[in-house]
Amino acid sequence: MNHRLKTSVFKILDGLPDRLGYFIYHQLQDLIAKLSIEDKIKSTEASYRLMKKIFDQQQISLENKIIVEVGSGWAPILPYLFVHDAAVKKVLTYDINKHYKKKSIKELNKIFEEKYNNQFGDLSGNSNLNEKVNYFPYTNVAEGELKDTDIIISRFVLEHLSPKDIKKMHQSFENKLKSGSYILHLISPGDHRAYSDKSISLYDFLKYSQQEWDAIQTKFDYHNRLRLPQYLEILQQNFEMIHLEYTSCVPESLEYQKFKKINVHEDFKRFSFEEQTAGSINVLLKKKIAFL
Repeated sequence: MNHRLKTSVFKILDGLPDRLGYFIYHQLQDLIAKLSIEDKIKSTEASYRLMKKIFDQQQISLENKIIVEVGSGWAPILPYLFVHDAAVKKVLTYDINKHYKKKSIKELNKIFEEKYNNQFGDLSGNSNLNEKVNYFPYTNVAEGELKDTDIIISRFVLEHLSPKDIKKMHQSFENKLKSGSYILHLISPGDHRAYSDKSISLYDFLKYSQQEWDAIQTKFDYHNRLRLPQYLEILQQNFEMIHLEYTSCVPESLEYQKFKKINVHEDFKRFSFEEQTAGSINVLLKKKIAFL
């Protein structure tokens, strides 16, 4: 979909009462995405394998661990993968909205039952969720119960939070998590409009001032536009960074050619080319062990 058309639709929805706006937004997302549950599983499996690889590289065992997911998304695919493939003890998943639907969960349960040859859903419950997955919609994870948490994970969530909320969330983590706990963030810092409109660059939004960008985006497609050093500055205030990886824009590539056509706004010129265009940021943090 053309990004201008999409922005116009979001602007209309943004003017509606929240409940009605979000209802229509969810219906449109279902129509636009056109992804089957199998497609969503395939996409999420790639993220899970990446997370698992990072944990394995750091020799961090997941077995019997309690994991908290920040941002539940549309279905509990990532929690299910951690429960069944990594044998975690429990996954608590938090979201400020409510996206899970019983129909989708039943469909997901059936797929996992066939994949792992056992009954996966807790069919005695109202939600049909697996008994090892606890869902907390309409709940800010910063207000959650985290004292027994071993690992916190997020998948493409941080870019949709304001810098203020990211700081507040990690301050809460620092206060509530036990020493030695881990936090793994997968961050997608590019212009998400480019995913559905190939005519624009992944860095297109860097040409706008904050005022101009705020006039374009809405609560449905908010992106903080933080660059790599800005993320690291926030995250390292409270935790030790033990792993960092990201992609770079390859010179002479198609994305590079698109980037060179952008007049980068003054707000972002203080960053190097690599810092401006760094993508797929994966960062693993650890709460330092407190010594008495």
